[in-house]
Amino acid sequence: MKKVILLTACINPNGMSFTQLNDVCERQEQYMNAIHYYLNNTDCPIIFCENSNTDITPFLNINNKQNRLEVLTFSGNQDKQRGKGYGEAEIIEYALHHSAFIQDNSIIIKITGRLIVNNICQLLKTIKYKHDSVTCLFHSDLQFADSRIFGGTTTFYKEILKNKNKLNDEQGVFFEHILASTVLNSTVCFIPFSEEPCITGVSGTTGKLYQTSTSSRKKTILYKHYSWIQLKKVYQHSSRRHTCLLKKTVISLHIILYKLLSVVI
Repeated sequence: MKKVILLTACINPNGMSFTQLNDVCERQEQYMNAIHYYLNNTDCPIIFCENSNTDITPFLNINNKQNRLEVLTFSGNQDKQRGKGYGEAEIIEYALHHSAFIQDNSIIIKITGRLIVNNICQLLKTIKYKHDSVTCLFHSDLQFADSRIFGGTTTFYKEILKNKNKLNDEQGVFFEHILASTVLNSTVCFIPFSEEPCITGVSGTTGKLYQTSTSSRKKTILYKHYSWIQLKKVYQHSSRRHTCLLKKTVISLHIILYKLLSVVI
């Protein structure tokens, strides 16, 4: 399966609710920096899909000899009452329908387009699917999944879009809730990130900086312990997934192992 990176973007929010970062020039600069970062630090095809009908190609000044960058823009956000989560779903839908890079067997790594995932290379190396799968980072109660970066096969993205009309920021139904519920109700295989995504940038919702703390061996072990617990919880809470006894045993042994290592280190 071929991996592609999908950078979702909205250069001009134009009064979108729940959006603190509204400066168009600042947002555009962040998007351009991110595009350059992923072009320089990965070898994946990159789709930049933007929903305020703002074309940034004249400002990019890049040598695209390998034809790795595809820029798509359209006029979205027509239903602002639903909020930016609905706009995010529209961007994904537009990319699935119009991108030349996305195929039926693609692995799509969706990243919020202004943000830098500092360990993207390590994450890409470990996202290897043989079947329809999804990778994301849940909060502990499984009601909320981090949508800044997640990966999945085209099949999974189509499942998310089936729930698009449930999105409504004003009613407290955010994209992160729909991502979490779609994973739990899907039949595709859930695979946690092998390591915690290290993200820097500015939150569009709060305007606050994302800052990556210093990595350490103990922090790595604690994350691995948490990720195996996530895996166990997802299969326990999913009505459409079944785990054989051997897999349950393997998951439990990994949880015990990383728990012990976190105490020892």
